[in-house]
Amino acid sequence: MKKDIQIPSLFSLFPLGRNRLDIWDFIRQVDYVYRGLGIPTLYGTLSILANKSVFFISGRGTGKTRIINLIPQVNGTEISKWDTFTLGELNDYCCEHVVTNKHLVFKVEEFSTLSDYHREIFLTVCSKIVTDGNYKHITKHTPCLNIRNCKLTLLIAIQPKLYSLLCNKVQWESMSYDRFTKFLLINPLRSETVHVPLIPTLPREISQNVTFRVNDLDLNKLVSMFRGHVSEGRALLYAKDYSIALAKFMGAEKVEQKHIDRFYQLFHPYLNSFSVLQHAEDLDSPVTVSSGCMKLLSEIGKSNDTVRKHDLAETLYVVERSIERSAAPLLEAGLIERPEPAQYCLSEQLRIFFKWSESKVGFPS
Repeated sequence: MKKDIQIPSLFSLFPLGRNRLDIWDFIRQVDYVYRGLGIPTLYGTLSILANKSVFFISGRGTGKTRIINLIPQVNGTEISKWDTFTLGELNDYCCEHVVTNKHLVFKVEEFSTLSDYHREIFLTVCSKIVTDGNYKHITKHTPCLNIRNCKLTLLIAIQPKLYSLLCNKVQWESMSYDRFTKFLLINPLRSETVHVPLIPTLPREISQNVTFRVNDLDLNKLVSMFRGHVSEGRALLYAKDYSIALAKFMGAEKVEQKHIDRFYQLFHPYLNSFSVLQHAEDLDSPVTVSSGCMKLLSEIGKSNDTVRKHDLAETLYVVERSIERSAAPLLEAGLIERPEPAQYCLSEQLRIFFKWSESKVGFPS
C-alpha cells in the first residue's frame, strides 16, 4: 500500500502585512515542498537578474529538472521552454512575441531529450544571440527570423555524460567555457518527490537601480570562484553582476559586502565542486570534467551519511573497481572522504554546509 505523503502547509511563509520577502523566505517556499532545492532555485533566479546562463549538472533523481521548472519569471523577461528546437518553432515563437529589445529566458528541462539535430540548431542560434544580441535568418518564406538587440539567459538541465561529450565540440566548448556557470547539484536533503505545481513568490518589488562602488568592496572570493567557470577577464564581471543581482533581490539600494559574502556562502559549495574537477590533457585539448566523477559525486551527495562502495556499484550498474577510479579525483579534490576502506561520504565541509542550510530553513517535523 502506498504511503500517504504529507504536503506541508506554506501558510506560515506568507504572514499578512509583510512588506518584503527575504532570501530565506524564498528558499523556504521551495524547501518545504522540495527539500534541498531552494538554494539552487535561488541561483537560477539570480542568474536571470544577472543575465548569466547556467548548466544544472547532475545524475538522475537529484532534482535538476524540477529546479528548471521552479525558477519563476522575473519582471521584464519572457520565459519559454524548449523540448525541441527548430527554426520553424523559433519562427512560431517570434510570431507570438516581439523580439526586439527583450530579455529572453530559454529553459531546457533536460538537454538529453533534444536530438543531435535540435542541439546543433539550439547551439547555433542561441550562441549568436548570447554573444551579439541578434540573430537573422531572412528568407522569402518562413522561417523568416530577425531577433534584434535582445538579451538571452539559458537555464539548462543536463546529465554529466552529455555535458562531457559536448565539451569536445569546438563551438560548444567555447560557448560553455565563457558563457555559462556550471552548477553541480549535490542534494543530501532530498526526500520523496511530491508533484506540486509550485511557483515560488518573488519579493514584491525587485530593485532596478543598485549602486555598485567597487572600491568599497572585496570581490576576491567571488572572482576566484568564477575563474573556475569563465575566462580570467570575465570572472570579475560575473562577480560584479551576481553581487548586484543579490542586492536587487534583497531590495538594497547599493551592493554591500554582506551581499558578496552571502552569495559566496550560499553557492560556493556547488560552484567550487565543479571547478576543482576540471582539467585539460594538454594545451591543445578542451577543458573537460569527468562524467564519472560528476555522476559519482551526485550519487554520494544524495546522502549526508556514509555510502558503501558495494551499494554505489549496484546503483550505478558498474563494478566496484570503477567506483574506486572515479572516487580517486574526488578524494584528491577534497569533495568526498573515505572513513572506511569500502565507504564514502561527502567532505566534512560539505556536510557542515548542508546541516547549516537545513537549520536555516527549519524544516517542519
